[in-house]
Amino acid sequence: MKLNLLLLFTILFAFNLFPQNDLQTTLQNLSKDAATAYVGPVVSAFGADLNSGWVHRVPKATIFGIDIELGVVAMGTFFSDNNKTFSTSGTFRFNRDQAAILVQGAPAGAQAGLIDQIIKQDFTVGISGPTIVGSKSDTVKIGFKGTTINGYTIPSASITTGVTGYLENLPAFPLAAPQLTIGTFYGSSLAIRWVPTMKLSDKVGDFSYFGIGVQHNPAMWLPFPLPLEVSVGIFTQTMKLGTVFQSTATTFGIYGSKTFGPGAFNVTPYAGFSYESSSTDIAYDFIIDTPVAGVTSTQHVTFNLTGENSARLMLGAAFKLGFISLNVDYNISKYNVASAGLGFIL
Repeated sequence: MKLNLLLLFTILFAFNLFPQNDLQTTLQNLSKDAATAYVGPVVSAFGADLNSGWVHRVPKATIFGIDIELGVVAMGTFFSDNNKTFSTSGTFRFNRDQAAILVQGAPAGAQAGLIDQIIKQDFTVGISGPTIVGSKSDTVKIGFKGTTINGYTIPSASITTGVTGYLENLPAFPLAAPQLTIGTFYGSSLAIRWVPTMKLSDKVGDFSYFGIGVQHNPAMWLPFPLPLEVSVGIFTQTMKLGTVFQSTATTFGIYGSKTFGPGAFNVTPYAGFSYESSSTDIAYDFIIDTPVAGVTSTQHVTFNLTGENSARLMLGAAFKLGFISLNVDYNISKYNVASAGLGFIL
């Protein structure tokens, strides 16, 4: 229960869930192309977090040993200034208020007809502004290139959407998960992360998370000892946040560790190099105005984004203090990640 409460706290903190500004409400003002660029950084951060914190010791090359650890892992993916703004192009459907701004220079008698024509079609536009982790003082803007409708030339214009940075220059995206590691059987250990489905809020909905992975020490099959413990490992997980986000992530790597000190009090430097992948499915309803004043419709938008991290180098150290295990590491990749863990050796 305490581990689940910690996870709940980090999710709520990461999404800054103020009642007047939930994520679904934010996205419903953006078309698919705009939303894709807007949420891109947090999608990569999701995947980078999920693929972190799995390894802090390599299983020993023994046939059988009792090595059980239960704890919590905390991760944080860092954002650079480049992650906080975007500029792209795509299609966009203007609402009635935005269309009224575009035609404000037209004759008064023609404006209503022009507005009805504009809100019924998609336009190729420029899109720029803060990403989801950008500043709340900045807003996503639509660069309209101009067009001709019913013989009237509508000039180019810049239209603000009212969508600002949702996470207000968040320096790092935090996440935490309970983790159980069980070993050792023929040089292998099993790691599991699991959070039962729980409701975060009425606006966000349910959160669930499951991950599993294994490490194997190939020295188990060698006739001579190695100067350090080496393993290969693969880990995969799925996280779902309400109806908006569903992420999957997988990492495969080679790891090494060396323990110094007596059994009850020791330090274990560790390192690893891994390849990883992640993807997130995003779904929301985009609000569309109709020619009937006051009547709107919704366009269900779904798309998949792939995390930008593909390979990472990990460096860290673990400390055993009796029945307590502490570890911290830093992961170097396109999106850098820091990870720390606190566990109890059973």
